[in-house]
Amino acid sequence: MIDTAEAHRATQKDDGLGPLDSGLSVLFLAAFPIVLLLFQGTATSVFTAVLELVLFAAALRMIRRGQKLQNAYEAAAAARAPRLPRKIIGALLIGVMVLILAGHHFTGLLVPAAFGVLGTLLSIGAFGIDPMRDKGAQDSEPEPLATARRPRPDTQVALDRIDSTLEGMICEIAALGDTQLTRHCEALKGAVMGLIRALGEDPDGMERLHKPVVKFVKLLRRENDDLLAAWDTDERDRARRRYRTRITALGQTFEEFARKSGKKAGRDAFELEADLLWNRKPLGRAA
Repeated sequence: MIDTAEAHRATQKDDGLGPLDSGLSVLFLAAFPIVLLLFQGTATSVFTAVLELVLFAAALRMIRRGQKLQNAYEAAAAARAPRLPRKIIGALLIGVMVLILAGHHFTGLLVPAAFGVLGTLLSIGAFGIDPMRDKGAQDSEPEPLATARRPRPDTQVALDRIDSTLEGMICEIAALGDTQLTRHCEALKGAVMGLIRALGEDPDGMERLHKPVVKFVKLLRRENDDLLAAWDTDERDRARRRYRTRITALGQTFEEFARKSGKKAGRDAFELEADLLWNRKPLGRAA
């Protein structure tokens, strides 16, 4: 299920808001006397006027955008509440603007603060607040993908440990300064971690994968050691070619075993490919 903002953005570019548009325009014109501060001649008054107008314009823009998102939210059968409460933020900005403006007419802070709170409350009363809760179905994604997003805590710990181990070995290769070889290793890690995430999500998945993962890490560790040992010798080029060939074969062997393991666990081919497609796409991580 997509965010309300994304749904609204996808369906319409810039719809009008009817009376609210007119009301916001009138409200902005009502603040026009603030412009007179620009002509009082002092630097303080000019700065205050500019700050007030910027705050007010930002507040009205936030309220307008928030109302658009609320309209999309109310029209949808299932939607998530906006992540940013724009109407509330707009009301707070109006309160700050009133506080600053009142501060020029009172020596203490109490009265301006009271006016600022009143301005915020009146704005909320006039325009309302943003939707605060999701409504409808909480997640409309297919079950395999939804499950892949949220691994169980114990599974996530194991995944993080494997990811960290493989990342450490990639760093060893990256330290050699060979960009092509580093990319090859990163691709291998991405493929392997995608398989592990897709097949290790069920209660017995990580247990089934424990031995092959340990074996894979041990063999990759040995290949890394061999390459590092030969890197500063005359055998570098030969060792480099051998390393690429062997880790490619290692990845293919692991994938074949993992797919067979998935089929034995009752995963059909379409379900497995869907999970792999999800788990191999970028998730804001190195894997």
